[in-house]
Amino acid sequence: MPAPAVAREETWASAHTAYAARPTPDRPDGAVVATTLPKQWEGHPVRVLDLAP
Repeated sequence: MPAPAVAREETWASAHTAYAARPTPDRPDGAVVATTLPKQWEGHPVRVLDLAP
């Protein structure tokens, strides 16, 4: 089964970003996803930094 299907994401990039930004014991609040498409991350358990102009 492809990783995006397991991660329930549409692309490898979004699957990897969601995985990398999730909370961990070392980073309990998770990482921040810097993006120009913040609506893409609605409903995901990640913090978003909106870089849209």
